[in-house]
Amino acid sequence: MTRSLVYLTLAAMIANAPGSCAKADANQSAAATGGGSGASGGDWTSLGATACAKYLTPDVVSAILSQPAGPPKTLSPQACSVTSTDEGGSISITLTAGGAAAFDAYLQYLSDPQPLAGVGDKAVQSLIGISSFKSPNKGCNIDAGGAPGSLKITGPALGKALGALCNKLFAATP
Repeated sequence: MTRSLVYLTLAAMIANAPGSCAKADANQSAAATGGGSGASGGDWTSLGATACAKYLTPDVVSAILSQPAGPPKTLSPQACSVTSTDEGGSISITLTAGGAAAFDAYLQYLSDPQPLAGVGDKAVQSLIGISSFKSPNKGCNIDAGGAPGSLKITGPALGKALGALCNKLFAATP
């Protein structure tokens, strides 16, 4: 199962949870009017559309990708990406809203998740990136990869760099 499919499945589960309709309507209204404090799940995930423009600065991208990147792209209201100019590598950020139980359930879909210390309340590094959770309901997932040689850093160094980005995103909201 691809990571995108897992995110969509988790989003559907959260959206269909009892009592979520009123909260979703309120979050959509706040997003439409530009309001909201960023504390609720919907407001948190809405940061994903612009996170690449704000946090994937040229310095950050050049430390991770082997080739320069094109402009950030919004993938959805909660996700964005940058792709190297040769299209050999990319970095994507997806923000999710869900509790600790949803995060733990999601881990079963990751390839060889390894604990990643110092990121949010709980984080793991997998083959393609990191997934992290910050209480009460913030999920931050960053993937980096592509063709062989598209990344300058791999392994623990990549986990540390991607984890620092999630921590900045977690700190951006109360």
